[in-house]
Amino acid sequence: MDTRMSLYHQKTKSTKNYGQFFKKYAWLIAILIVLLGSIFGYVAYQSYENNMINKYQVKGIMISQSNGYIDFVTLANTGQKFVYIRASQGATYTDDDFSDNFQRSQGSGLQVGSYHVFSTQTAIKDQLKNFTREVGDDYGTLPPLVEVTSPLSDDQVHRLSEFIYMVHKYYDTNVVVRSSTSVFNRLDKKIDHDVQFFSGNVNNKRANFIEVKNNRKINIDGSNVYVNQIAFNGNKKGWQQYLLKNQDR
Repeated sequence: MDTRMSLYHQKTKSTKNYGQFFKKYAWLIAILIVLLGSIFGYVAYQSYENNMINKYQVKGIMISQSNGYIDFVTLANTGQKFVYIRASQGATYTDDDFSDNFQRSQGSGLQVGSYHVFSTQTAIKDQLKNFTREVGDDYGTLPPLVEVTSPLSDDQVHRLSEFIYMVHKYYDTNVVVRSSTSVFNRLDKKIDHDVQFFSGNVNNKRANFIEVKNNRKINIDGSNVYVNQIAFNGNKKGWQQYLLKNQDR
């Protein structure tokens, strides 16, 4: 047989075998392509997310009893600079771990603040009593924070404004409000100079604080802890100026 003809038949047979192989295992190849694409996409997203977080020079976290035990000295060694600890919610609920968390956070090198979750269902005077009873006279080194977790009607925004003003008067300090931009923009103008904004929008230049990533995994002393990663919306110099300004009560 002609050598050229033999090579042609071998090549044709080989091509046919490849075609049969790809046809037989097409489902497996498709799965592998999707899997590799997913892995590449996840790695790329993680890289983007880490770059976004790391662009903030001053980072911190928000915690509650759901986060479990946290070693605050070790937390400070991971590069976090501050922590907000939940104290209360509404008129009756208090965080089981607030007192322990607050006491253990002292001397850690972290700036510490206390926060209350605002309720639309209970009287604001009762909420103030609940928050101040749990926190006491020492709310920390950061302004008290009021968190709003849902949209509010105009009447509810007015009640929120009154509550913020009451917290401001009680502690004679500024108050940080974590809410949507819509809620924040509708707060009563009489409290403008006493209120600071905590925004969920990373591009909000007006905000003092930013929510960078909810449920971020941080390794603390060998254990993975999921926390709400937040940041001061400024550089290190701005952070020092912010601290000095808010220490002048």
